[in-house]
Amino acid sequence: MLGRFIYGAVALVFTAPSLAQACEDRDHGPLPQFLGDWQSDGEAFGQPAQSRMKWTSIMDGCFHQLDYRIETNPGSEESWTFLGRGTHYFVDGDIEGHWIDNNGDLHDLRGSASDTELLVYWGEATGQLGRSRYALTEDGAIQVTDWVLTDEGWRQFNNNRFERVTTD
Repeated sequence: MLGRFIYGAVALVFTAPSLAQACEDRDHGPLPQFLGDWQSDGEAFGQPAQSRMKWTSIMDGCFHQLDYRIETNPGSEESWTFLGRGTHYFVDGDIEGHWIDNNGDLHDLRGSASDTELLVYWGEATGQLGRSRYALTEDGAIQVTDWVLTDEGWRQFNNNRFERVTTD
């Protein structure tokens, strides 16, 4: 038993660098194009909003993380902040991952990707189901559109154009 443990530990030590290398060499599809800080001033959830998103490469480049912040009715007594975090993994044209937010939601993510677009489904068919499209535009912005599935079909609840934030 101890011999198997030691053999397993040694095998893990010697294969760990190759596992990290596998993430760096793997095709990440369009995800690297999304990296950076982005902002949108418009509407969200049908209210005036300031929206921010940040895409980063995490876990030695294996995953791409989206941090999302929407402040509705900024500067007013009705101000409310939505926070969400998605972790995305690209493999063979498909997107997989997980989403958490300050509404208490925890969703699996699954979807598809093209050269300039992600279409990500979140939630469960037996509960809340939604989809988000992240489309890179020709002028370097990201158009984000969100829908939720209702009894009447897909209802859009968000559509924002995000510009890259540049820092000097």
